[in-house]
This record gives sequence, structure tokens and C-alpha cells, in this order.
Amino acid sequence: MVRFVGSRVLQAAGVLVLVSLIAFSLLKVAPGDPAQRIAAERGGEIVSSREIEAVRGELGLDRPIWEQYAAWLSDTLRLNLGTSYVNREPVAKLIRERFPASFALAAATVAISTALGVPLGVLAAARRGPLDTAVRTLSLVLASMPSFWLSLLAIWLFAAELRWLPAIADLSPRGLVLPVAVLALRTSAMLIRVTRATVIEALALPHVTVARGRGLPERLVVTRHAVRNALVPVITVIGLDFATLLAGAAVVEWVFAYPGVGRLGVQAALNGDVPVVLGFVLFASVALVVVNTVVDILCGLLDPTVRPARTVTA
Repeated sequence: MVRFVGSRVLQAAGVLVLVSLIAFSLLKVAPGDPAQRIAAERGGEIVSSREIEAVRGELGLDRPIWEQYAAWLSDTLRLNLGTSYVNREPVAKLIRERFPASFALAAATVAISTALGVPLGVLAAARRGPLDTAVRTLSLVLASMPSFWLSLLAIWLFAAELRWLPAIADLSPRGLVLPVAVLALRTSAMLIRVTRATVIEALALPHVTVARGRGLPERLVVTRHAVRNALVPVITVIGLDFATLLAGAAVVEWVFAYPGVGRLGVQAALNGDVPVVLGFVLFASVALVVVNTVVDILCGLLDPTVRPARTVTA
């Protein structure tokens, strides 16, 4: 088990280095010159080449790209993500200020989608027929509706017409209701489908047939023998949803003006704020890799067959 955990941690570190290298390279070849834009902000629309070169030297953009990457990586390992070109504040501070909002949004969404999606998926798998058809249709409808459309519909109905909830979201309980509801409807749809499929597959396993042959009630057969075998893929989907929502709910955060990390990343991309974009990409990658590694380890503890062959016997 120790070797299994160690291999997952090493893989996670390698993925983070690779993602940082790709993100840094893509931003360097992207159109637009941040030095020219910053010089224009400081001195007006017409700036000389000398002023642009001065800004480029000040930001270290005149150095070879590998030196810039090495310096950025060295600073990142010391938790120094640089300074925003736009508001001159440390990037780590900007992300740290937005993280509680994104964490609350992701945690509430995953909690509600799990409470809604897992029971409905199990129910649809255990009671085939009209109920199964209704649940599958519901999940298909929810998965087909774009998040931005659902967000606009929720704002129109609950904020503009009924005036029950605020259109601008924040960290208060009332402010979280609409963005959490929109995201939970989408994520629960996928969870319903995954849970239903894995439970149906588990119900066909030989040991489940034996349990039925021993005369166990169907409720115990499903909960004790089928659901337990279906936990690994369900936990994987829940973990990936949580990691994705930490930084990937940018559309919903933007529509509701929610002060999360995703909205910060979109604003930075629109402003050409390279340090903030790099910090955002790194944050999203770390969130995804860390949560995925934890989920892998948890699944390995629940089901030894998912571990590599050499670690099962370790």
C-alpha cells in the first residue's frame, strides 16, 4: 500500500510539472504584448519603444524563455506566484482571497448532487420499469441544459419575477442558493447515470445471485452487495466533480458575479494578466491532481483490485 501511495504522489508531481510547462509555453506564444499594454496604461496610448523595453526589462520578459520558466518555477515552489500586472497585488493573495468562496460553492454543490444523484441512481437500477425511464429522462434533460442558460433562467424567475433570492451571489446562505442549485442540477445528472450503470452491473455479479438464492431481501441485496461494489466509480466521479468545481465553475460564477477563483481566472484572461492566468492554471491543476490522487488512494483502500498488481501483494 505504501508503494501504491508513493507512486500516486510521484505521478501527481510529474503531472504538475508538465502542466506548468505547457501553460507557461502557451502563454508565451499567445498574441499580445503585456509590456506594451502596461506601458500604455502608465504613459498613455502612444508610447515609445524605449518605454516598452524598459517595462519588458522590469518584468524580466527580455530574458530567454527557459530562464523565465526556471525563475517562475523557483518562485512558485516558494509559494510566490508573482504580482498581477493589472492591480499590482500578489497573485497568491488574490487566489487566497477567492478560495473560500470557491470551496464553499464546490462543497455545497457536491453535497447536494450526491444526496440527490446517488439515491436516484440506485433506485433506478433496483426498480427497473417506468421509474427507471423517468429517472433516466430526468438526468438526460438536466445534462442537456447549458449552465449559463440555467443560470439566466434562475435569475429571471427567482430574482426578477418572484424576488425570493438575490441575483448577485455571495458567501451568505441566500446568496449561495441559486449558483449551487444550477451546478447541483448539472452534476447530479451525471452522478445519476454513473450510479445507475454501476449498480446494474453489480447486480449481475455472481455473489449477488448467490445472495438472492440465500433468500436475502432485495433491499439488503442491493444495499449490502451491489452498492458496495459500485462505490469506486461513484466516488471517482464525486471527487472529479469537486476538483472541477473548485476552479472550473467560471461560467456560473461570471453570470452570478460570484467572487470565486474561476471568475478571477476569466477576468485575468480578458485583461491579459499573465501572472494571474498562470497562477489560476496552476491552482486548477493542483486542485485536480490532489483530489484525484486522494480519490485514487481512497479507491485503492476500498477495493484492492484497483491497485497495481505489485502493490496488492505488498
